[in-house]
Amino acid sequence: MNLILYVLAGFLAVYVCLLMWVVIVESLAALSFRDRQQHSSDSIVMPETVVLVPAHNEEGEIGKTLQILLEDLPEKTRILCVAHNCTDSTASVARRLGAEVIEVNDSATGGKPDALKAGLRFLDANPPEVVVVIDADCSVVKGAIRLLATKVKQLGHPVMGAYFFAAQPDGHKAGGISSLALMLKNFIRPLGLHWLGLPCLLNGSGSAYPFEAIRQAPHGEGSIAEDYQLTLDLLDMGYITTFEPEARIDGRLPKKDATAQKQRRRWEHGHLYLSFNTAPRVLLQGLLRLQLSRLVLGLDLLVPPLAYLGLLIAIAVLANIISIMFSDFMPYPLYALIITFGLLLLSLIPSSIKFAGIERTRSALMAIPGYLLWKLPIYLGFFSQRETRWIKTERD
Repeated sequence: MNLILYVLAGFLAVYVCLLMWVVIVESLAALSFRDRQQHSSDSIVMPETVVLVPAHNEEGEIGKTLQILLEDLPEKTRILCVAHNCTDSTASVARRLGAEVIEVNDSATGGKPDALKAGLRFLDANPPEVVVVIDADCSVVKGAIRLLATKVKQLGHPVMGAYFFAAQPDGHKAGGISSLALMLKNFIRPLGLHWLGLPCLLNGSGSAYPFEAIRQAPHGEGSIAEDYQLTLDLLDMGYITTFEPEARIDGRLPKKDATAQKQRRRWEHGHLYLSFNTAPRVLLQGLLRLQLSRLVLGLDLLVPPLAYLGLLIAIAVLANIISIMFSDFMPYPLYALIITFGLLLLSLIPSSIKFAGIERTRSALMAIPGYLLWKLPIYLGFFSQRETRWIKTERD
C-alpha cells in the first residue's frame, strides 16, 4: 500500500513538473525577445482584406471599436459587421459609421462561432484574401490590421495578435491579477514560442486567416473554448498558427464580480476540458507522427489556467509529503517539485516585471491567495456541473 501511494504521488509530481516546465521554457524565451526595428512584412503589398466584427447587442461598444478601426483602415480593406440575434441598434450604429452590415437571426445557441460562419458565407460572393476577426468591444492599436493581414499573406497561415485585457479601476476585486494572468496566457507564453520559432494557440480577438482556411474550418465546433479548438482544426488542415507580438488588441475585463465569474467559468471550463481530453491525444499524435508543431501545441494546451496550476502544485506537494510520511522511500519527487516550482517563480516574476512592471507584479503576488479562493468555485463547478454552453459575457 505504501508503494502504491508513493508511485501515485510520484506520477502526480511528474505531471505537475511537466506543466511547470512548459511555462518555464516559454517565459524564459519571452525574456530573450527584443522588439524589431522594422517589420519583415513592410514591403508586402496589402492583400484584399475584410475585418469581420461579430456582434450581439453591442450598441454601447461597437461605435468606439469601429471608429478606431476606420481611423487606421488600410487600403484594400473593408469592415463587415455581423449583427447576430441583436435586439438593439447594433446594426444601425454600424451602418451609420460606414461598415458593411448583415443581420443574422438563428437558434441563438452557437454564439460567436455561428456569427463568424454567417459572415464567412456572406463573403463567398466577393471573397477576400485575408479575414481579420475583431470582437465588437475591442480597441485595435494603430498598424495592427495591416500587420496581421500582410503577415498572413507572407506566411499563408493564420496569425494571432497580442490580445490584452485591462482591469478597470473600479472593477471586481480580482481584476488586477486576472489581467496579469491573461497577459501570461495571451502574450508572454506565445511570445516565448514566437522567439523559439514555434506555433501558438489562437486566443480570441485579433486573429487573421487566409480566407480559404477560415471558410473551410469547423470553427471550434463541439467546444466552448472555440479558439483553441479552431487552432487544432486548422492544424489538421495543414495550417499552423503564428504569433505576431506587435499587432496589439486591447479588451477590458468586466467590472462586476458576478459577470467576471461567468466569463471565466466559460473560458476556463472550456480550457480545462481540452487540457484533460484533447491535449493528451494531440501529444500522442505528435509523437507518433514525429510532428513538432503538434507536440508543441499539445504541450501548450496541456497547461491549465494559472490558478488551477497553482492548486495542482499545492496538491502534488501535499500528496508527496503524505507519501513520504508513510514510507521509507527517498523524497525525490518532492525535491523535483520544490526545485521546479522555484524555477517557475524565477521565470514568471522577471517576465512579469519586464512586460507589466514592478508595481503590477507586486500587487499580483499579494493578491494570489484571494485569487485562488475566487477561482475555487469555478474549478469545483468543472467537476460537478461543467459549463458546456457558449454564453456571451454581459456588458457592464
